[in-house]
Amino acid sequence: MSKYAIFDIDGTLNQTALYALEAYQRALKKRGRRAEEAEIISCIGLSPAGIIEKLFVSLSGEELADWRKDIKDYEFQLMEEHAAAFPGVKESLDKLLEAGYQLAICSNAFPEHIEHVLEMIHLKDYFPVIGSLNMGSSKAEVLGTLLKQLGCEAACLVGDRKFDIDAARQNQIPVVGCAYGYAPEEIQSADRVIGHGGEIAEAVMALI
Repeated sequence: MSKYAIFDIDGTLNQTALYALEAYQRALKKRGRRAEEAEIISCIGLSPAGIIEKLFVSLSGEELADWRKDIKDYEFQLMEEHAAAFPGVKESLDKLLEAGYQLAICSNAFPEHIEHVLEMIHLKDYFPVIGSLNMGSSKAEVLGTLLKQLGCEAACLVGDRKFDIDAARQNQIPVVGCAYGYAPEEIQSADRVIGHGGEIAEAVMALI
């Protein structure tokens, strides 16, 4: 039986705040603005459009292009020094592979960003299959397209935000909620809730 553990990235695999907080403060300062840490944390895992709506409501075409360039430049620069996976994640991925599970990504980001993050946190070789915003306008759509592409007999989603829960429910697969991520209050309805990256493999195996 082909079994897939499908992972969100930010707040699930990637300790995004290690570099994103400073990157966003730099970009906002350039525009004469400042945001509280909690406001930036709440953006982690949102789609690029969702982040714009949360921070600005809307931006014009040129303003949007400038913002996205600044965020990309600042994040990629800061990742070089600060990017890291959550503790225990790599060990869990190894256990899943050893147990015969296959791995994939399902993210609200675009492929270039996903691949760069995976490289920076030293997990790129674990994920030959990537589901990105190129596959749909929401996490649920991306997951649905990804599942059709995989054609797997069983799958489980691992994530840390409410839209991960919603995506799994809409696609009728179980979900592991990562309370060590950036919105533990959002994932309490997951089929399994875990508090450390080292618990991922056991939780996935319990569900599929």
